[in-house]
Amino acid sequence: MSAIKDFFKKKKAEAKFKLAGGGQKLGDASTAKPPPKPVRQQERSHPSQSAQQAGAAALNRFSSQEQKDVDIQKSRQKAMIKEKARKELEREQKIEEEIAKIKEVYGEKEEVECEGPSSLAAKGVYFKSDLVGGPPATREVMKKRIKDFLYGQLEGEQGLTAVLIIHTCNSPRDRVELCVETLSKYIDNIVNNPAEAKFRKIRKSNKAFKERVAALEGTEEFLDGCGFQIKQMEGPDGQMEDFWVFPDENTDFETLAAMRDTLKGAEPVTAELDRGLLVIPPQQKMCRELPQDFFAISKEEIKAEQTTRKELLERESMLRTKAMREKEEAKARRKYKFCLIRIRFPDGWILQGTFNIHEPVSAVSEFVTNCLETPLPHILADSVTGARLGETEESAETSLLDLGLVPASLVNFCWDPEIEQDLAGQGGAPQVYLREDLKQ
Repeated sequence: MSAIKDFFKKKKAEAKFKLAGGGQKLGDASTAKPPPKPVRQQERSHPSQSAQQAGAAALNRFSSQEQKDVDIQKSRQKAMIKEKARKELEREQKIEEEIAKIKEVYGEKEEVECEGPSSLAAKGVYFKSDLVGGPPATREVMKKRIKDFLYGQLEGEQGLTAVLIIHTCNSPRDRVELCVETLSKYIDNIVNNPAEAKFRKIRKSNKAFKERVAALEGTEEFLDGCGFQIKQMEGPDGQMEDFWVFPDENTDFETLAAMRDTLKGAEPVTAELDRGLLVIPPQQKMCRELPQDFFAISKEEIKAEQTTRKELLERESMLRTKAMREKEEAKARRKYKFCLIRIRFPDGWILQGTFNIHEPVSAVSEFVTNCLETPLPHILADSVTGARLGETEESAETSLLDLGLVPASLVNFCWDPEIEQDLAGQGGAPQVYLREDLKQ
């Protein structure tokens, strides 16, 4: 039985070996397995129109989504930039408001000038002129009176009167100075170059001449008074024009130079402040109100008055240096242009006068001296502080503004100690101080 089993087992193995194919030796290339046949790739078919449309729609959705994301990012960046800019602007505005508040309280403001206080009586602020004459009048009336007077003098002294008109009837002063400088230059050219014909004529249509000279009052009268004549001559463009011409036959250069010197050295004719002298008897009730024309109150002052309390609160809440406080006090005094000074005498009589705030205290002493029955050395003392005013030559030139006598003050009169001693030795000081004609 074992022989038969072995026989079948051997046959089965041989059959398997045959099924496995031919044998192959190691390293024998001829018996290598052939390469596999290439697989033929199936060609892609062209997409249909519906597929293309679907693809395009998908791409559009994708692109629009990307653009939407970019727009959102840009809008966020813009919003961040705007917010940052807004905060910076708010911060800058806050800083500017703080600066404006400080400037409003302590900075340079347009000063509102008043012509007097509201606590003392006066008829008004009047002016006078010894050259023009006539009774004292308001500033505007005196300006017109002086102008009319000067133009009335042109027939007698045209050149010299024209000089005064140029300086008096034109403003501002820098414009007048430019006119004087230009006219002087014209005359200098003629005096220094008498043979040069080009210096003897001035074209009236010249821009510099029209703006600097012809636009001011009195200039035509001045040129006429110097000897210039108006003539028609050919201009730069060949057209006939008007010229101011200094004739060739006129060789009086000495008079021309004298007119130039007069023009350069002249001063405007101004009216001086009238004291508005007033004598108040003893025990007479003193009026403490002034007429409306004693003030020069503007709208700005009225508005400033409404904000005074607010400014005071702001000042109190802010730290201020001594210089700031002194500046505020000086500004409060500077808003007045004139002040009233009352001088009280031992016998009860009171003398009142109007002064410019920049006048020295010596002007008050001179005013008092002219009103005394016996003009002797005297002393004026502040009725509030008791300080003697103008004791020394240096202090006598201190202005009423610097002495704190603005807008109105009351001072006491007394004789100089040496005069009092002399009067006491003669039986006592006189009881009459003011001139009798002033008391009537």
